[in-house]
Amino acid sequence: MFRVSILTNVPPVLREFGHDPDRVLAEIGMDTAMLADPDALIPFRMVGTLLQHCVTRTGCDHFGLLIGERGDAATTGAVGLLLCNAPDVGTALSSMVKYLHHHDRGAVVTLEVVGSRANLGYHIYEADVPAADQIHAAAIAIGLRIMQDLCGPDWRPAEVLLPFRKPEDTQVYMRIFGAPLRFDADNAALAFPAKWLEHRLSNADPNLRHEIKAWLEDRNQPDVADEVRRAVRTMLVDGNVSEEAVAKTLNVSRRTLIRRLEVEGIAFHTLVQELRLEVACQLLRSTNNPVADVAASLGYAGVSPFRRAFKRWTGETPTDWRRRNGPGSPRR
Repeated sequence: MFRVSILTNVPPVLREFGHDPDRVLAEIGMDTAMLADPDALIPFRMVGTLLQHCVTRTGCDHFGLLIGERGDAATTGAVGLLLCNAPDVGTALSSMVKYLHHHDRGAVVTLEVVGSRANLGYHIYEADVPAADQIHAAAIAIGLRIMQDLCGPDWRPAEVLLPFRKPEDTQVYMRIFGAPLRFDADNAALAFPAKWLEHRLSNADPNLRHEIKAWLEDRNQPDVADEVRRAVRTMLVDGNVSEEAVAKTLNVSRRTLIRRLEVEGIAFHTLVQELRLEVACQLLRSTNNPVADVAASLGYAGVSPFRRAFKRWTGETPTDWRRRNGPGSPRR
């Protein structure tokens, strides 16, 4: 599920393109009233369906980006309030990694620090989501606004990573991000100097932060399978996934993890394979990355094992699947 929040901006943006939101949304079985309450929940896949339809109707291939630039920390509701009351940026972003599932159960946020560089990433784990490129663009634009809320309105990343093909016109991306753009990336992320993680938030209220954190902790948690999917999708960023590592992340023993998944009728190996397939399909559909690069990004030792696994999952080689589902193919 996904909190409507940022999608409340869809109707006004449609009007800017001269379209009647009621009519456009009705074409895909939605009512504008569904987007009136920021705290309402809709299925994550519906977000992709909505954005893809808006792209088709407006002819604007960066529609998701226009929605995302209207976001900020408040877009994520209570999670955003928690961020803005953290003592420093590093604590704020770590809180977003931990608690975003209260806002978005279809993707995960990651924070990686390698040497002097930090990457704030957004990674979809929900299967078969339409318009993943639009969702990624919107999410990274929201990430920029969140960083500006924390660090000041003039903050800019060192680089913006976008996991889809370079569009013909990148001017709007340059206007919004004001930083070097890397299309065909393995993941969606904002890269910036890690020293920003030490930046203090002068207006933080520790008492309010404590109250919000306690409230979030008391909220309903994802089921075990969803928790594992989130953990695995996070680990796929660097290609290292194991039952032991996931169990440690969830603060349970490996045996307890396997037993809980068995209760839900899910095998750990199957879940990992399904997520690898989903990420592979996102990259094959949305980027020009060579098959060898896609295989490497998912932790495969080479093209051959990836090709065998992909064909076992889909009945097609990665190249044949891309030919049917890449640019110019009918959208689902």
